[in-house]
Amino acid sequence: MKKIILIALVAAFVLSSCGDESSMGVSTVVTYPTIALKGDVALTIPVGGTYVEKGCVVMEGTTDKSSLIKIQGTVNNAVPGVYAITYVYKNEGKIYKSDSLTLKARRYVGVISPAASAMDISGQYKRNAGVFGVATVAKTTYPGLYINNNPGGAAVDNVFVYMFQPTPTIVTVPSQDSSVSEFACTGGVYDATGASPLFKWVCVNSGYGTAVRTFVKL
Repeated sequence: MKKIILIALVAAFVLSSCGDESSMGVSTVVTYPTIALKGDVALTIPVGGTYVEKGCVVMEGTTDKSSLIKIQGTVNNAVPGVYAITYVYKNEGKIYKSDSLTLKARRYVGVISPAASAMDISGQYKRNAGVFGVATVAKTTYPGLYINNNPGGAAVDNVFVYMFQPTPTIVTVPSQDSSVSEFACTGGVYDATGASPLFKWVCVNSGYGTAVRTFVKL
């Protein structure tokens, strides 16, 4: 009798194990989407000019999901300034809700006045306080758009940001990704009336204070 019971228990264990095999060892492949802008991340148009939307591409593996992108933001070509266009794609997890994610990309469009377009403010500028760091403002192919490698005037010039000059007296850095996370410069003023041109603004970043930073051209 004991042998019969032992055999029955072993058989039940084997059958139970076989039944579990249908749900064990199952693997799934989750393909995460990627997002990429068409055209330049930053550009400018003149006041009254036309902004042409080039769009954005989202690929999920080999599947094009670009038609599901939502575009946020507009460009007012009548008012000088910098306008951000945000592209948003939300991926709903097909198997697990934890696989859901939202992708975003940004484009910056500067509307530049004729007077600012005619100017060239590129060059090296030295901060007049702190560590007296030097910022290099480099021209791009777009009037009124520059690359600034040290917007905070730090000792090391390794923070590259897009810098716009929409009018002769205004400079700005729209909120953007950088090597030190999100970075922006607000309240920017450009002054070319003195012995040396200068600009000043407040940096918006967790690693920088709220003091106005002034840079004088070398």
